[in-house]
Amino acid sequence: MKKLVSLSFALVSLIAISSCSDDDAVVDTTKPTVEILAPTDHQEVEPGSVLNIKANLADNVGLASYKIEIHSAEDGHEHKAKQLLAADFEYNSVQEVSGNATNHSVDHNVSIPTDVAEEHYHVGITVIDVNGNQNQQFVEVFIGHDHQH
Repeated sequence: MKKLVSLSFALVSLIAISSCSDDDAVVDTTKPTVEILAPTDHQEVEPGSVLNIKANLADNVGLASYKIEIHSAEDGHEHKAKQLLAADFEYNSVQEVSGNATNHSVDHNVSIPTDVAEEHYHVGITVIDVNGNQNQQFVEVFIGHDHQH
C-alpha cells in the first residue's frame, strides 16, 4: 500500500510540475494588416513626378518593419507611348517601426525618373510584426503619358 501511495504522490507531483512549464505561453500567429490608401489601383502616374505612397499598418502585438517596393508588372499589355530603350523602374525601401507600435501610418514619396519605361507597375508594401508574421498588399499603377488600352 505504501508503494501505491508513493507512486501516486510521484505521479501527481510530476503532473503538477509539467503543467507549470513555459510551453503554455501563447504564440502570436496573427498576421499584421496593411491597407494601401495611395496610390489607388490603376492610377496613372506621370514620368518625372513624385509618387506619394500612403498606407495604414496594424498588428495585435507590435510592428517591426515594412518594405515598399515598385517593380514592372510585365503583364503583356502594349502601350502606344512605350519607350523601347527605357529601362524598367525598380524601387525598394525598408523602414523600421520604432517602439513596437501596434499602428503605423506610412507617408512616403518616390521620385519617378523622366526616362522610365512607360508601362504597368506593381506598388507593394510588405509588413512584418515583432514575431515574424508578415502580410503584403499590392496595387497596380501605370507610369507614362497618354495611356490607352
